[in-house]
Amino acid sequence: MGRKYIFFDIDNTLISHRGTPHIPPATLTAIERLRNSGHVPAIATGRASFLTMKVAESFGIDHIVCSGGSEVFAGGRKIHTAYLPGECLNAFRETAAKFPDLTAAVDERYLYADAAFDPFRQYFNSQAGYDCFRPLSNLSRATMCYIMMPHRMLGTEHGIFFTPPEGVRLELMRGFTEARHEASTKWNGIGLMMRCLGAVIEDVITFGDGPNDAEMLRRANIGVAVGICSDEARNAADYVCDDIDAGGILEACGHLGLI
Repeated sequence: MGRKYIFFDIDNTLISHRGTPHIPPATLTAIERLRNSGHVPAIATGRASFLTMKVAESFGIDHIVCSGGSEVFAGGRKIHTAYLPGECLNAFRETAAKFPDLTAAVDERYLYADAAFDPFRQYFNSQAGYDCFRPLSNLSRATMCYIMMPHRMLGTEHGIFFTPPEGVRLELMRGFTEARHEASTKWNGIGLMMRCLGAVIEDVITFGDGPNDAEMLRRANIGVAVGICSDEARNAADYVCDDIDAGGILEACGHLGLI
């Protein structure tokens, strides 16, 4: 098998959230063996870059699609950033003023929120490596905005998260709704990176578990849904592997003949 570019989601794909968040040893072994077999491990995540880089460094990965495709790094060098349109930010601020405990936004370095988000603060700060929280009044641009409600529970009072303005894409996740630039998807970010690297898209293999992974699982040459995945991911995938704490990533790489 020739060189493949293998893109992994992070949460519940590289990092397990069973108990204390951790990287299963078998997953580290899989990444090392992929690299030793001549393949290129990469990341494709919905996390913003400041919540991604420490994870990437732990695997020695420098090809990274983050912010759901709004930020792309090839060989550690940023090659793409897509911000939400200014009018979207103004509309987001209106929604945030009505629902301060449910709304947040991110750029490349900070998470902006007026709510305490205490259950998440320690974890996000540990992932960033610094205090990454800032008040919404400091927000001047954003790659993504969130409301911590599933889309089925939203109505017209939730503004852009119910009726997005032109140029804005909504990602409907399990427990929240996300707004980002209309062209920003993990798959589009992977395409940008592959062109930058001079590689062909047919050599891409993807691993993921969530609704926002479905497109990259469906459109990659091989898509692997991981563990207890969403219905969207499972239906889009060519193969479903075991949970990562049971060695699913390592098993899948062997099954596919990558290692």
